[in-house]
Amino acid sequence: MRLLVDFTASSFSHHPSPFGASVYETSSGKLVSQAYDTVLQESDPTKHGEINAISIATRNLQRISLSGCVLYSTCEPCPMCMSACIWAELDTIVFGASTMEDANRYWPQSSDVTPRELTDRMLLDSKCTLIPHIERQLCRELFRKCEEIRQNQNLNLPPHR
Repeated sequence: MRLLVDFTASSFSHHPSPFGASVYETSSGKLVSQAYDTVLQESDPTKHGEINAISIATRNLQRISLSGCVLYSTCEPCPMCMSACIWAELDTIVFGASTMEDANRYWPQSSDVTPRELTDRMLLDSKCTLIPHIERQLCRELFRKCEEIRQNQNLNLPPHR
């Protein structure tokens, strides 16, 4: 998670975002992909860190299933990202900050549906395991630093946020 936090903070020099994700192969521990949120940069509301990391991982592995992989995220996945994790058949999701308790202070959220609610409704036999709040304080700090940079550079979130 610390490597992911450092990687995500690298976005602060051009398009600051506190949302980053990495995909690793469980058996080898090999990093398959790493990405951060590019929503504002690409003017595309689907370009969350998790979605970008999943897209890169499936391309790198040349398969649509990420079974045998774990996704790390600096923040609890939103419903869109968690659904993508389920569709990608990721075994485990590890996240740092909480969506409503941590991220919502800086980046107002559109939904309060939790990853647990979505995994509880999975129809697949093997459920996606959730491991919350790993390095939570470090991830919270990403949000604080990003907000400070946004304010100093007069970068605004979209009007509805």
